[in-house]
Amino acid sequence: MALLGCVKKEITSQGFAPLAEDASLLAINIDNTAQVFQQPIDDYTAVVIPEPTEADLFLAGLTDDEIARIKEEAKRVTSKHWENINERSQQFYHRMEYIAEEVGAPKSLLFIPVAESGYNPYALSHAGASGLWQLMPRTARMLGAVHKNGIDERRHVEESTRAALSYLMQLHDRFDSWTLAICAYNLGPWGVEKRLKKNPWHPEQGLDDLPFPGETRHYVKQILGMIALADAGELAFSSPLKTQPININAPIDLNKLEAIAGLDKNDIFYFNPEFDYQHYLHQDIELSLPEKNVLSLNQALSEDPNIFKPKYVQIKIKAGDSLSVIALRHHTTTKHLRSLNPQLGKTLSIGKVITVPAADNMRSSTSKANPLLSKGRRIYYKVKNGDSLWTIAKKFGTSTQAIARINQMPEGKLLRPGDKLWIIARLQPSS
Repeated sequence: MALLGCVKKEITSQGFAPLAEDASLLAINIDNTAQVFQQPIDDYTAVVIPEPTEADLFLAGLTDDEIARIKEEAKRVTSKHWENINERSQQFYHRMEYIAEEVGAPKSLLFIPVAESGYNPYALSHAGASGLWQLMPRTARMLGAVHKNGIDERRHVEESTRAALSYLMQLHDRFDSWTLAICAYNLGPWGVEKRLKKNPWHPEQGLDDLPFPGETRHYVKQILGMIALADAGELAFSSPLKTQPININAPIDLNKLEAIAGLDKNDIFYFNPEFDYQHYLHQDIELSLPEKNVLSLNQALSEDPNIFKPKYVQIKIKAGDSLSVIALRHHTTTKHLRSLNPQLGKTLSIGKVITVPAADNMRSSTSKANPLLSKGRRIYYKVKNGDSLWTIAKKFGTSTQAIARINQMPEGKLLRPGDKLWIIARLQPSS
């Protein structure tokens, strides 16, 4: 929709026409010159003022030359990887776009995950930032994106997007500038505020004069460049795949669900990266899948409500366990247990994980991890009796500093059994 504006006619006082009795004179003579506003405005010339685009909100104050430069830079940086990024985005963009509408955020902000993670929800930085939006643990908790019951909301498409967009809008309110809000998302609001106090910045100065580290300047140029390219019709995400949510009651074997839905191997974890495990034995879950696969699941559930119940689960051997005791507990035979666990020796080691048939009572069962998490050697480790930061670091071939940094905690923090830590492992510990 275009707006209509008016060009005011300037006339001398000698040229006044008599006013109608009901007309309004809203200006007076100044230095023998007046601007007359009266109804009806028959003598005014209508002109069309173009409606501002969303990109104008982000590019306001930048010169045409600078916009051309950041477009070229963004094209150079993204062109090599755009095909892969665009393909990954198709699984999530529809859901993220819905959240942007829900919270009232500009959709141009959905270019930020291109720079942050390449639209890879499993991306994990050395500093501990995770997910599409690369949220740090402390920031995520502050924004309500939590990690509990085997669901990591930093990797959850909708929850991480809601948290990140809400945060960006808070930053925009704080700095009254999308350029500065994007810089603060990268550098942190306190870092931006501290530098602006020493060196105030206005858009007319240009992006090269932003008083921030080179990495942050490059980051904001890349994002604004992509927004400018999209506004010019030179860059766009492909049509996203439509998905819909479905609720499934526990116990659930996600691999079994995946097969019944007609999905390819590990697709369940591509569409739902928030899951830590392959089995959810005590907790109902919500997942998102393409519409045709949801229809298949609903059909299967209508025929058998327990169809996703796992056939086999994993348990940890406890003190006092023997193969015959375990067989009795899980309504099977020692022969069957040995066939399921060919690596078993004559004696059982406490804490060793073995596979058993799923019984009615699965409270002591555990589950294998989401298979896509292991690709980056990312481990969510549960602290045990006798563990220290040093022994854990040694076990996984990393350092105490790296573990402290990724979990945003002091290096000397006292660990308690049951605490959970993110670890980027360089060694695979023996079981």
